[in-house]
Amino acid sequence: MDNIATNTVRIVRTFDAAPGRVFDAWTDAEQFKAWMCPPGAGLDHCELDPRPGGAWFVRGFAPDGSRFEKGGVYVEVKRPERLVFTWPYRLQDGCTGGEGRDTTVDITFRAVGRRTEVTLVHGPFTDASGFNNHDDGWKGSLDKLAAWLAG
Repeated sequence: MDNIATNTVRIVRTFDAAPGRVFDAWTDAEQFKAWMCPPGAGLDHCELDPRPGGAWFVRGFAPDGSRFEKGGVYVEVKRPERLVFTWPYRLQDGCTGGEGRDTTVDITFRAVGRRTEVTLVHGPFTDASGFNNHDDGWKGSLDKLAAWLAG
């Protein structure tokens, strides 16, 4: 599948933890702060209200020391199977377009024995730089999630 042609990031990853534990890592503010963001970046403030219509807000730092803020709204929350929320798409993300337009992050959690397969779909993006930055960012974040769950 050519993700760039669809302008939608799609990542499938399996974690060594039960679906409920992985789901909670996405919906509990302290857990989310522990792993969210690719290596070199991180969060120092996190507010999550994981219910349909509930808001999420984070503040953090990028590898170059710059600061960022992001926030969105939960669209669907079905523990431990599915989580859908809006994600802001701004020029500060290193993108060349999409100013002021939200994208959607759709995550499914599927039990595979004692492990959890997570499918993350994020988009659509209006340009390749937005796609590439978010694809790299999610991959780095999911690497940190795997290490955090193993710890």
